[in-house]
Amino acid sequence: MKQLKLGTKLLGGGLLVLAIPIIIIGVVSVYESSRSITEMARQNMIGITESLAVTLGIGMNEQLITARNISDSNSVIAAAEKVARVGERNSQSEIAVADRELIKIKVNEGDRLSSVSIAGKDGIFFASSNSKVFKGVNVSARDYFKTALKGTPNVGSVVISSGHGRVIVTAASPVYGSTGKDITAVVVVSMELIYLTDIIDKTKIGKAGYASLVDKDGLSIHHPVKENILKVNISQVKGMEAVAKLIAEGKPGIAECEYKGVPKLAAVAFEPLTGWGIIVTIPTAELYASARSTRNAVLTIGIIFLILASLLFFFFARSLTRPLIDLVGSAEKIAAGDLAAEVTKQTRRDEIGDLARAFTGMIRSLKDKAQIAQKIAGGDLTVEATSLSDADALGNAFSTMVVTLRRQIQEIVEGVNVLASSGSEIMASVSQLTSGAAETSTAVSETTTTVEEVKQTTEVSSQKAKHVAELGQKSVEISQTGMKSIENTVNGMNRIKEQVESIADMVVRLSEQSQAIGEIIATVNDLAEQSNLLAVNASIEAAKAGEQGKGFAVVAQEIRSLAAQSKQATTQVRNILFDVQKAISSAVMATELGSKAVEEGVRLSTQAGEAIDVLAQSVTESTNAAIQIAASSHQQFIGMDQVASAMENIRESALQMASSTKQTEKSAHDLHNLGQRLQEIVKFYKV
Repeated sequence: MKQLKLGTKLLGGGLLVLAIPIIIIGVVSVYESSRSITEMARQNMIGITESLAVTLGIGMNEQLITARNISDSNSVIAAAEKVARVGERNSQSEIAVADRELIKIKVNEGDRLSSVSIAGKDGIFFASSNSKVFKGVNVSARDYFKTALKGTPNVGSVVISSGHGRVIVTAASPVYGSTGKDITAVVVVSMELIYLTDIIDKTKIGKAGYASLVDKDGLSIHHPVKENILKVNISQVKGMEAVAKLIAEGKPGIAECEYKGVPKLAAVAFEPLTGWGIIVTIPTAELYASARSTRNAVLTIGIIFLILASLLFFFFARSLTRPLIDLVGSAEKIAAGDLAAEVTKQTRRDEIGDLARAFTGMIRSLKDKAQIAQKIAGGDLTVEATSLSDADALGNAFSTMVVTLRRQIQEIVEGVNVLASSGSEIMASVSQLTSGAAETSTAVSETTTTVEEVKQTTEVSSQKAKHVAELGQKSVEISQTGMKSIENTVNGMNRIKEQVESIADMVVRLSEQSQAIGEIIATVNDLAEQSNLLAVNASIEAAKAGEQGKGFAVVAQEIRSLAAQSKQATTQVRNILFDVQKAISSAVMATELGSKAVEEGVRLSTQAGEAIDVLAQSVTESTNAAIQIAASSHQQFIGMDQVASAMENIRESALQMASSTKQTEKSAHDLHNLGQRLQEIVKFYKV
């Protein structure tokens, strides 16, 4: 909001002030008008439905009265009683009288009635106003006949006529005999459905609305789609569930429904005599069209009013902001220093005119102040600056500034004179100081050169001592490495000795096991000789046995063969074992020699380790001495470096002092020139 211009704020605020009431009034009026129009449309639908129900009830009541009047006719009573007593063939004269009576009634009623007939207790028509069509037709299965035969007059049964196949509405009334107690026949008055529904078809319900008629069970009796009559039950139509519920409960009212995808509103009323339901339906889009038109009209009027109000507020805001824009332009020029800006003369007598006149006075005052400032800038301090009032801050400031400048300029003149004389004295002193600083700088430079040479010599000595210390350190490391190698060699020789001793023990155990094997071989050899001897004895016994001992002789021969093989095998094993024992003896001798050699190697390695240890101690002592020498040389080098740094600092300080002295000399010279210049400047002002 802060970034918006005044005209935009005025226009927006005015529109907002107008728009809020218009929107509220529009919303309320649209809502109320839509609600009232919708309610009126719903009431109209209910009124149409109820009027159709009343009209239908009048027609049905007339039909029922007609049926009752016919049933009370003497000719009809006589014919019915005669037929009931003696049969149809013996009652032709009475039936003819009844036919003429029925034809007369039909003629009097006109085309409204389709036919008037009389059925006996068996349900067969014996008399009719249209005998060619209806006489002999059996209606015993019809509900209206059964109800009337029980003594209850009724009307409203809609059936397809058995005579001509058209849809008719029937009214049935019982015919009592002359005694008035026994029912002898039933009078049936039929009326084609079109005469009842004609008024429904003529009733206009909008452009797409229509009325339909259903019985108390919801079966369609009349419908714009003729194929639905007596075939479609409203309870089975998708989207009509709410209407079917009203029909089933017998409650009049209004329900929303949907038929073939079209949203509709349905009003239901009932004909009290038959219980038929009158259903008036109309698409909701058509029903609420007037409400929508009213809403659109209100919205259109509101929008037009807003546009007119916008134009009015636009011109009103423009009349306020245009002079302000001119004043803003003048103020921007003044803010930029342009005092030649002119304010457009205003003849208005409102606050904007007062503001324009105040701007004109402000510009005039600023021009006066600018002229005073120009005189002061030209060095004329004799000018007099007057203020317009005590509240004139700029005028008072100019007056005070002129007085203050006069006083300050006078003081500056006096100070400049003193400054000029002091500058001359400072220049003389500084010149002497500059020559002394130059001599000091030369002496310091020579001393610094000598210290630098000593520093370089000390640095070379320090590097040599450091190199000797490093060589000694490397010798210590080499001797320590040799010592570790000797120790590793001694340890290795000890491990070899242990392994050789282990091998010797294993060879001894192997020799003992080979001797045990020799004893086993001797035992096996004895077993082979005994087996051979046993086989010889078995052969002798088999020979003594003759034929019975041949099998045993073969076994003895096999045993002898096995004994020979065993003896041969033991001989081979004994030879191999002998060779193994010889090898074991040689191994035992070799391990003894190896053990002696290892012991000698351990002894020599131990002596070498002791010698290297002595050498390492000597090298360590030499290294420590070299390290101490290097440390001393390094300390000397550090000391000389510090001396050199100190001399360099002294030299730089001397140079800086010389440079500062020159700068001071230059500053003194400048100060002297400044004093001369200030004397010339103060002469510019008129005090």
